[in-house]
Amino acid sequence: MLAAVLLVVAAPPLSAEPFSPARQHEVLRDALDAYDQAVGSARQDPQRAAQLYRQAAAGFSALVDAGVRNAALEYNLGNVHFRLGELGRAIVHYRRAQRLAPSDERLAANLRYARDRVEPAIQPSGESRLTRQLLFWHFNTSPAQRFVALGACAAAGWLLLTVWLWWRRRAVLVLGLLGVVLALATGVSIRWQMADEAHYPHAVIVADNPYLRLGRGEGSDLALKQPLGPGVELRILQERGDWIEVRLPNDQTGWLPATAVERV
Repeated sequence: MLAAVLLVVAAPPLSAEPFSPARQHEVLRDALDAYDQAVGSARQDPQRAAQLYRQAAAGFSALVDAGVRNAALEYNLGNVHFRLGELGRAIVHYRRAQRLAPSDERLAANLRYARDRVEPAIQPSGESRLTRQLLFWHFNTSPAQRFVALGACAAAGWLLLTVWLWWRRRAVLVLGLLGVVLALATGVSIRWQMADEAHYPHAVIVADNPYLRLGRGEGSDLALKQPLGPGVELRILQERGDWIEVRLPNDQTGWLPATAVERV
């Protein structure tokens, strides 16, 4: 179990008393203790274990509601929901954690393990797979990591170009231009992702087996005969009242009740 390190508090919780650092650590300790007790009693007393998992989830969620943001806390929430059999919510939190720590191998392993249990297994379209392979650096790094790379490339590039003004060497010019170009490409990557996710948010099905429909309303024809199980990942195209239009990884589109999904 990865212990959450409390680094950022954006806002106090909606309670009479503020969440002081000491209170945060107390809530975290109690949640981790509840989780450890649940793991220890899962075989002998599953009902008691479920209660303890719920207690742990409540503690971790209270920290999130208090404005705490870090990958470890989201990872812990993913583990709790997975233990509770809530596959969709587990994937939501694993993906939120991965946004904050895209290179964490243990997190990636847990996310793969959860995804392998999602039914139906919807494979990305050939075009989507090719795009991810060609732009691996875009999809396998977080915006924060790319922002650091942008700063480093821009600084190095402009420094080398400045040096070239006094020391006219072709290699210095080429490296300087390369640094500037990489910085521009990284900036475009960050802007593209922010705009794309703002227009078409990532989401995960958390309800039990909703049907994808061709239109809004339970009376609309089915887009797929098989229901979509918890954990199926998708993009939200638009919202209309209590319904949302979504696109699946294989580019199939349709409508779902808004309550059936949770945004990443």
